[in-house]
Parts: sequence; structure tokens; C-alpha cells
Amino acid sequence: MYPVLLQFGPFTVTSYGFMVALGIAAGLVVVLRAGKHRGMDTDTLLDLALYMIVAGVIGSRAAYVFLEWEKYGTEPWAMLRVWDGGLSFFGALALCLVVVIWFTRRRDLRLTRVGDLLALGVAVGYPFGRIGCFLNGCCYGLPTDHVFGVTFPFDEVVRHPTQLYSAGAGVLIFLLLWILSRKKSFDGFLMWVFLILYGVYRFVIDFWRVSPPAGIDALTVGQLVSLAVVTVSGLALYFTWRRAQSSAEW
Repeated sequence: MYPVLLQFGPFTVTSYGFMVALGIAAGLVVVLRAGKHRGMDTDTLLDLALYMIVAGVIGSRAAYVFLEWEKYGTEPWAMLRVWDGGLSFFGALALCLVVVIWFTRRRDLRLTRVGDLLALGVAVGYPFGRIGCFLNGCCYGLPTDHVFGVTFPFDEVVRHPTQLYSAGAGVLIFLLLWILSRKKSFDGFLMWVFLILYGVYRFVIDFWRVSPPAGIDALTVGQLVSLAVVTVSGLALYFTWRRAQSSAEW
């Protein structure tokens, strides 16, 4: 693992923080490029991006701290050390969704249209964050004797490098969305497809990843949330498609 990238006296650049920053930058570039192609105002997208970055950090950290409260109950100041890792993507997703709904209503924008752009941005940035997790040594997998196993320094046990599995899955999801973006037939299609693909991938990866148990049929909390996300997104995709079909008929 390589948790510290650079250090200048008291100033430290962590690998995790650097990769997350790269992911945000990559996502912003893709959103602005796709938004410009679709005739959306760049300043509006930049405003939304700022809100989402703040919401993403707060939501992801709050959800992680909630799930791992035993780590922070005796050291509350550690909750603020987001650069050391410990973020929940589902937490970021939930709070960012609230912010996007608020923002689009305030600016009189179509949620599904903006959501398609954001899906591309989040998808391209996600793999960077997971590579950061690998360098930081968090979000690791269960012990394994598989040839691709990696020894993590905190316990010298060979484990699944689920961070790299996740990064690879993230790349595939983005590539698929990028291809579909050239053929999408209605607003909201990319947004709901992204959530479905992410939910499916996350449900599968948790069979190899160390995650908080949910206490229901040996599933993890992440798997239960994934099932909910896939179900809701699948229904939303269907009804969005039906609405688009009805509008086309008129």
C-alpha cells in the first residue's frame, strides 16, 4: 500500500485524497463536455458541481461514520479526517440526489436531463476513488488463496483486492454508459441505467469484500441497499420510458 503520496514538512498529500480529487476533476470534465454538446449552460453545471462536491463529502462521511461508529465513538475528531479514507458511496449518492432535486427545481431544470449528465460524470470518476482505496489499504476483501490475492500490511493476510475489482467494474460501467449516451432515446435513461448497473455490481462485489453485516440471510448492509437501489431504479426506468412513449405518441 502507498497511503502517503507526497509530504512537505507538516503538509501531507495522501494517495486517497489525490485520487478522489482526480476523479472529481475527470467527472467535471466529462459533465461539462457532454453538457456543452447538449446545449446546457456551463456556469449552471459548475454551480451544481460545487454543491455536489460538498454534499458528496458530507454524505459519504456521515454514512461511513454511522456504519463504523465504534471506530469514532472515542475519537470524534477523527470523523473530520476524510483524506484518510472512509467514505460511503451510497451516502454520497443519497445526499447528492437530494441536492440535485433541490437545484433542478430552483433553476427550473429537468431532473432526468441533468441526471443523465451527472451519471456520466460520476461513472468516470468512480474508478479513481477505488484506486485510491487500494493505495490507502481500505475497503479490502476477504481472505483468499486466489492467484490475484494481495497481502495487506495491517494483518499480512492475503485478501481479495476488491478495490481493484471495483475500479475495473467502474471502467466497464462508464464505457457502457458512454456508448449508450450516443443512442439514448429519452431523458433519464442513463441515470437509471447507471444506478441499476452500480447496484448490481455492488451486490456482487460484497461477496468478496469486508462489509458491515445486515443480519439478514448473511447479506451485508451494502447488498441490502443495492437491492433497494436496483428495484427502485428499475421501476423508475420503466415508468420514465412509459412516459416518454406516451409523449411521443402525442
